[in-house]
Amino acid sequence: MYKFAILSILTITMLTFLGCQDRPEDITQSIEKQHMQTTDGIEPLHPSNKDQNKTRRDISQDAVSYASEFGFYLNQLYAHLEPLNSLFYTERPTEKDTHEAREHVQKAQDWSEYILSLNTPPVFENLFIAHTSTLVELDSLMQSLDDMDLEDEIDFRRARLYYENTIIAVKSMEREYKGVLEEEGIK
Repeated sequence: MYKFAILSILTITMLTFLGCQDRPEDITQSIEKQHMQTTDGIEPLHPSNKDQNKTRRDISQDAVSYASEFGFYLNQLYAHLEPLNSLFYTERPTEKDTHEAREHVQKAQDWSEYILSLNTPPVFENLFIAHTSTLVELDSLMQSLDDMDLEDEIDFRRARLYYENTIIAVKSMEREYKGVLEEEGIK
């Protein structure tokens, strides 16, 4: 019994030692080689997204135009939400900071209304849903700014929470947007 235990420990140690000699780089290269093996020496079995996008069908001009407008809209959202950091992440925010924050949120809402007025191509339907979620967060943020009393810590924290939720919603919407662009091969 004692010999069996020693033999088992030696076997496990030796197998562990042999398995640990693979470096992460070697494993990665091996996986990449397996994915790039060819059936006839010409094309890889699993082409990359770039290769797939090169052979995709033609994208409608409406979808390309909408993608361009939406990309600009995302930039505008970030441009108008970034200044809110000065309200929520400074020691002593003022009424002036709150007023400026409301103006920025209002401009972000105006841009959102513009995007809603556009005809949404079918490939962007999920983006439209994410956009609607972002609008709800923007509305909640504006309402919390309107109701906020800077002297009330709970009001202030609630407004900051809505701000953070809005940023999360915008980032989620941006991920969905970039996913559609990659999937459809839109530049």
